Amino acid sequence: MNNQEKDILQTLISGKAENQRQIAELSGYSVGVVNRSLKTLKEGGLIDDDYRPTGKASKLVKESKTKRAIILAAGFGMRMIPIGSECPKGLLTVFGEILIERTIQQLKEAKIEEIYVVVGFMKERYEYLEEKFGVKLILCMDYTSKNNLYSLAAAKEYLEDAYIVPCDVYCYKNPFHTFEFYSWYMTSSETSDDTDLRVTRGREILMLDEESEGNKYFGIAYLTKEVAAKTKKRLEELTAAGKNSKMFWEAAIVTNRVMDIPARVVGPEDAVEINTYSQLREIEYYNPLLQNEVIGIICKVFNVTYEEIKDITVMKKGLTNRSFLFTVKNQRYIMRIPGVDTEGYLDRGLEGRVYDAIRGKGFCDDNVYYDNVKGYKIARFIENSRVCNELDLEEAAECMRIARRFHDMKITADTKLDLYGNIQLMEDMWEGQPSEYKDYEETKKHCWAMKEFVDENSTSEYLAHGDLNPDNFLVSFENGQKRIQLIDWEYTGVQDPLTDLAAFIGYRKHDRAWVESVIDAYFYDGCSKKQRLLAYCYIALWALYNSNWCEYKRTLGVELGDFGITTYQYAKEYYKVFEEEYEKYLKDM
Repeated sequence: MNNQEKDILQTLISGKAENQRQIAELSGYSVGVVNRSLKTLKEGGLIDDDYRPTGKASKLVKESKTKRAIILAAGFGMRMIPIGSECPKGLLTVFGEILIERTIQQLKEAKIEEIYVVVGFMKERYEYLEEKFGVKLILCMDYTSKNNLYSLAAAKEYLEDAYIVPCDVYCYKNPFHTFEFYSWYMTSSETSDDTDLRVTRGREILMLDEESEGNKYFGIAYLTKEVAAKTKKRLEELTAAGKNSKMFWEAAIVTNRVMDIPARVVGPEDAVEINTYSQLREIEYYNPLLQNEVIGIICKVFNVTYEEIKDITVMKKGLTNRSFLFTVKNQRYIMRIPGVDTEGYLDRGLEGRVYDAIRGKGFCDDNVYYDNVKGYKIARFIENSRVCNELDLEEAAECMRIARRFHDMKITADTKLDLYGNIQLMEDMWEGQPSEYKDYEETKKHCWAMKEFVDENSTSEYLAHGDLNPDNFLVSFENGQKRIQLIDWEYTGVQDPLTDLAAFIGYRKHDRAWVESVIDAYFYDGCSKKQRLLAYCYIALWALYNSNWCEYKRTLGVELGDFGITTYQYAKEYYKVFEEEYEKYLKDM
């Protein structure tokens, strides 16, 4: 019995078809295919002369019972911005129904009670599902830095005879059954020019090398016992040692650019993926979520209706915030949405006062809008821009001159930043958990031993940028002239300006010669030995602060890749550089 015949048999067992034409309509096959399949099924003893399933078919159904379902709901839903900043994608309300609740109800209609929901972002918002529907939650710890390959890996023990269902698909028709005869992956008969998948006439699924004309797809699949065993092994291989962080779960069912299971092709009227703000607007134009607080701000600032906000596109998620592009009146803008946990350690009012102080000074474009309480920010989007290439020493020197020009403005404020205090604050936020680094206490001891020198030689009366890393210098060319802007002033505060120098140096790993060149570029008017020693101190301290921040984020389930270990290694390297150079300095006195 081939897959076509299995589909025809499943249609007959559903009891919704009385003749060949109805069978064809429900199964999606031609009348000719239906007639040939009916003949084979009858010859095999699976149906009688009236096309009714036999006892043999009933036995096959029992052996093919669907056991469970896994719903993937861990991700940020980045592409749903600005909605996704307030509500997890699975909890969006569409046509009056909560997406994930609709999926669970459809699974239960198919008599599937064993349901697992893999959660991560805003995981607490999903907890009510356990009591309301009897589902079980599985936490994916890697949701911040890795794709849904890791979400499925968190549920790899439950793949056998299971549906895999993303939380962002609205199925107009229930795609689930109490039994399935074979594994499949759901695709659409609708095509698109930005997909990486194509279905052949034989329902084989080919993975394209790059996005081109092909079939839309939904990420819904069914895995039988045999396929599940292979998929579990592949998941273990693909996620070993944290590799393949950008992969989607489908990579676990692909061999040599061909999917291991056939397509189940449905029409565009059967299901729709809701991945972006624009997609939601297309299918439900008057959904209340489309006119949320963020959209309301844009409407008020530009005096437009929400329909006039075009081309909403998510930007890459930053370490602290999320941002998205949009177009109003043929001009592109970028809007920043503050991270959900930033209100405890960022002074948005001070950030606003800094923007006022540097207005018109050429450090960056003036904001179109800034909220001094919540930190929402709208600015003109600079086309064809890039971040600073710090490996280009000439460009790095240009950035250092901009930093010096800001520091020389000597802007005062009430908010003072204490780097030692912030290092300890981050450690305290671990809530009693030890550092992941076995020699952390030794590293901290050496960093604290520098405190006397820092206190004696630092200058902490004026504002520093607070996060002066190379990625916050934006390079563009306007009218043939190179322009460098310093952006993202949210970490600003009164502290030694050399902490900004340390932030630029310590953001990525570089050799000692590069570090010395950057220090010389900042001190273009001459660097004393004490200033250089102080710079070494701040490089170590800034790196330790960032390392501790990464460890704090890890307690929240947020993984930041190599950034944490790189900064920790920098802390160790430069407290040693300071100690060696300070010893030479004392001998030369």
